[in-house]
Amino acid sequence: MRTGYVAMVIISGLFSAFFIYLGVSTIDVVVSVFTLIYWAVAPFVRPLPNPLGLVHMGIGLALLAVFGYFAALRVLSILKL
Repeated sequence: MRTGYVAMVIISGLFSAFFIYLGVSTIDVVVSVFTLIYWAVAPFVRPLPNPLGLVHMGIGLALLAVFGYFAALRVLSILKL
């Protein structure tokens, strides 16, 4: 279980350094990439104990909702609606 969290921290750190290097400052790009990292690593840290598992799933669903919102805004800006 701990290796999944270590992998998430390492990948998040690498992407943070890359975003700083590129000068990315928009919150939608940062949240979208960190959501994808979270969902890519989440299967490796499960199963979690019941209270912690519910919190972990709640965080994941909140991140997924924010990702969907930002993706929808991007699609609407591309379609010019």
